[in-house]
Amino acid sequence: MKQSIIRKIINGKATLLIILILIVLLITYIRMPNSFTKGNAQQILSNLCFYGMFGVGVAMLLMGGGFDFATSAHATISTLVFYKILQWIPGIPWGIAAIISIIAGALCGGVNAFLSQGIKLMPFIATIGMSSVWSGLAQWATRGQFKSINNPGFSAITAKCIGKTPIPWLFLFVIAVVVAYSVVLKWTRFGRSVLVCGGNPAAARLAGLNPDKIKSILYINNGILAAVGGLIWSSQQKMYNPTGLTSLMPEMTSLTAAMLGGVSFMGGSGTLGSAFMGIVLITTLSYALQTMQLPLWFTTLVNGLLLVIALTIDSFASKKIRKNMATAGIVMPGMR
Repeated sequence: MKQSIIRKIINGKATLLIILILIVLLITYIRMPNSFTKGNAQQILSNLCFYGMFGVGVAMLLMGGGFDFATSAHATISTLVFYKILQWIPGIPWGIAAIISIIAGALCGGVNAFLSQGIKLMPFIATIGMSSVWSGLAQWATRGQFKSINNPGFSAITAKCIGKTPIPWLFLFVIAVVVAYSVVLKWTRFGRSVLVCGGNPAAARLAGLNPDKIKSILYINNGILAAVGGLIWSSQQKMYNPTGLTSLMPEMTSLTAAMLGGVSFMGGSGTLGSAFMGIVLITTLSYALQTMQLPLWFTTLVNGLLLVIALTIDSFASKKIRKNMATAGIVMPGMR
């Protein structure tokens, strides 16, 4: 029996996340009513712009059955390329430097695609290794020092808001990216292939799909979006920091958010809308904890607990799916 639209909305993970977000905001308002200012709202939305770009790339890759632990390192090395181009070629439009930076991010993603899909190294270990490689190169190139990016046009892309509202124009761009990728995932052959390859690579091959090729595209896409996320962060900070992005570890925040939104760690399921709501929840919760002047270690503790909870829920859900499929006589790779 088909569920009604209202029932689907009620049962959706996005709805649950929205309720949790409202609860966090309510508690914050009760504890610290003076914290709800235009400046704070703009700061939260700016953080969503930064994490949102990383979240889309990580969630898409997870759905396809992969994971890239070098996402923040991709952003670090690609923004280094951006900084160096502005330094080496005075007067070059920052947009051209940004395009070259994004190409560098795509190449970084391509390296991980080659390691994991080309020569079949274990993705988790291979991407951790490349994360150290890119981070080490970035620190060597800058001697570990911060570098100012004095380009008013570049800084303005994250500073401008819509009229007198606290909503940055860039936030609309991030929402458009989430919507565009959601359309691709749900309404295109490639998007459906991502879910099939992530959920059952053997069945995908029998259907004429190439899981290695699809995953490689997702790794490259993750590098591209990481580069965009790194540019957003550098624009907000007005500088290049060789260790800032890797210390923030946006890939872990994105992983937690995606899994809270229903994306399985094993691949093959989830939606970008719910994953983005997971990012909104984590960002809002982080803001609430900072507003309540709780120590930094407590925020780290909460983020860790959220990841463990998300992994636990995903584990139980995956076991239930495998059990139901085994009962129906369907065998997936790894079940035996």
